[in-house]
Amino acid sequence: MQGDFSRVTFDPAQRFSAVLSQQGRVQLDSEINEQTAILLHYVRTLAADLLGPAAYPAGPGGQSTGGFSVDTFEGDNFTVAPGRMYVDGILCQCDGTDYWSQPDGHLDRERERDRLPTGPFMVYLRVWERLVTAVEAPRIREVALGLHGPDTTVRTRVVWQVCCLPLDPDSFVPDMRTAPQFLRDRINGQFRPRGLLAARVRHAQGGGTPCDLPPEAGYRGPENQLYRVEVHRGGTAETATFKWSRENGSVTLPIRSVSGPSIELETLGRDDKLGLEIDDLVEIVDDASVCRAATDTQEEDCPRLYTVREIDHARRTVVLDDEPGRDPYRPTTGTTPGHHPLLRRWDHGAAHGTNGEGTREIREAEWLPLEDGVEVRFEGDVERAPQYRRGDYWLIPVRVVTGDVEWPTGLDGRPQPKRPHGIDYHYAPLAVIEPDASGEYRMVDLRVPFPHRR
Repeated sequence: MQGDFSRVTFDPAQRFSAVLSQQGRVQLDSEINEQTAILLHYVRTLAADLLGPAAYPAGPGGQSTGGFSVDTFEGDNFTVAPGRMYVDGILCQCDGTDYWSQPDGHLDRERERDRLPTGPFMVYLRVWERLVTAVEAPRIREVALGLHGPDTTVRTRVVWQVCCLPLDPDSFVPDMRTAPQFLRDRINGQFRPRGLLAARVRHAQGGGTPCDLPPEAGYRGPENQLYRVEVHRGGTAETATFKWSRENGSVTLPIRSVSGPSIELETLGRDDKLGLEIDDLVEIVDDASVCRAATDTQEEDCPRLYTVREIDHARRTVVLDDEPGRDPYRPTTGTTPGHHPLLRRWDHGAAHGTNGEGTREIREAEWLPLEDGVEVRFEGDVERAPQYRRGDYWLIPVRVVTGDVEWPTGLDGRPQPKRPHGIDYHYAPLAVIEPDASGEYRMVDLRVPFPHRR
C-alpha cells in the first residue's frame, strides 16, 4: 500500500483482537489502521471458514445463474453475469460485464496475450486490493479544504479481474472438485517460491563504546522514514530488478498533459521534501498500468523509469530524459485523463547505481546499501531459484531515536529474511470452455454455491 503511513503494524500472529485508545494519548495512524486490519482479518477469515476458499450465493432453488456466472461464449468474447462471490472471504461484486469490458481489466484487442485461447481454457478470477488516493478518486478530497488543499485519508479497493488459462486438450480437464487445486498448482508453479528480504542498519564491526563508533555506523538520516523496497522487473535473481522509496512510494503528482518529454503537472508537491528535484527518478502510472501490472508478468512488459532533467516551477512542468509515448510497452500511459495519470517518485538515483531502465539489479546473499546506513539483503530457497514477482514489496520503518530499523531478528541477533508484505493475490476458478472447430462449445461451471436466503 503506497500511502503516507508512519508504519504498518498489523500482524495476525500476535492474535490481537482490538486496539483500545487511552485518555490523553497521541493518536497514531498506524494504530487506527491496525484496528481496521484486525476487523477485516476477522470478518474475512470467518467468511472463508464458513463458505470455503471461493463460493457464490445461489439463487432460489439452488439455481446456478448469477454470481460471476460465465455465459454466452461467442468465440472472441463471453459475458459475466452480475452478482457476488467470496474469494478467501473477500467480497467481490459484479454489475454484469463481458471479458473485454471488465472494469479493472484494461484489455487490448490488439495484444495477442489478451485474446481468448483458440482451444480449451479455464476462466478464473484474480482478486487483490489496491490503494486509492485522492489523485485516483477525486471524490475522496474535501474541497472545503481548498482545491489544492491537503488530502486526508485514502481508500483500499477490491480489484477483480477475469482471466484465462489455456488448457491442453489431450490432458486432464479440471471439474468443480479438482479445479481449485489445479489452479493453485499452476499459479504456484509460476510464482513460488517467493524471494525473501532482510533489512538492517550497518553498524561498526566488533565491539567498542558508542563514542568509538565511526560516523558511518547506524542510521544517519534526519527523519523517521518508512522505506519501501519494491520489485520492478520480475523473474529470478538473474533478471529481476528493484526500486526503493523513503516515503513508501507515496510522493505522487497528478499529470495534466504530456507533450513529448515535457509533462505538465497539477502541482509540484506540498514542499521540498515531497516534491521533485533535478535527477530524480519518476515512474508514469495510471489506472490501466496499475491494474495491468498484475497480469504483465513477462520481462518484456516492464516499463522503464525516467530521470527529471528540467523543472519549471512557474508553469508546473518537468522535462524527462525521454518521451513517454515512445515506451513500446505502455505507449498511452499518462495520456488518458480518465485513467488518472500521475508521476510517482522513487529515491534510488544515479548516485546509488541504476541500470538502463532506472532500477537496481537484485543480487542475492549480499547486503545492498539504500542510503544513510540502511541496507537490504535478498535471499532465496537453497533448493530452487526464487521468483520475484513484479509489484512485490517490503516495508522497512527506520527511527531516529534508535538509529535502527524495525525488523525482526533471530536468536542470534541477525535480521530474519521475510516474505513480501504484499501484493497478495487470491484466485477462484469460474468455468472451463471447450470450443471445437465447428464453432460449438461446451461450458463447465466450476463455481461452488452456498445456500442464500433473504
